[in-house]
Amino acid sequence: MSFLKPTIQQPKSMAEYLKIDVEVLAKHIHPIDQIELHKKTGEMVYSTLTNKAIVAHQIQNSLNNISPQFQLEKASSQAKDTRIKSLEDLVIELEHDPKDVKAGEQLIKKKNDDIATLKKQLKISPLHHPQTAEVLETQKEEELMDLILKLNDQLKETKK
Repeated sequence: MSFLKPTIQQPKSMAEYLKIDVEVLAKHIHPIDQIELHKKTGEMVYSTLTNKAIVAHQIQNSLNNISPQFQLEKASSQAKDTRIKSLEDLVIELEHDPKDVKAGEQLIKKKNDDIATLKKQLKISPLHHPQTAEVLETQKEEELMDLILKLNDQLKETKK
């Protein structure tokens, strides 16, 4: 290693220890060592590029897997926002009072309508559901409540 010679012979301060430069002339390195150096640097560069390519491929696969999931989440979020907005409009329209039973009934009716549309989208038969009997009873009660509400509205209109 006699060909490795520092440019500063003896460092005298701490800063000089940090700034030691080494000059190596290519003519002082044996050709076999130069060939070996090129092989090793080529292997290091190839290894680094291979690792980075693998990481990039894994990230691309993750992105491809996440993208459809993100689209579903986005659609779900928009549906929930629409649902919240419609419920808020319904509550504002009814001028909701906690003692007012009609507003609660209409909110329940809206929820049941949404459930029915979701069942249609999923194509779930109501016969397979374990609570079918209860659902039928509540639907009958809802129909009666709707009829009562309609009659009540008609009475209010006739009084006006």
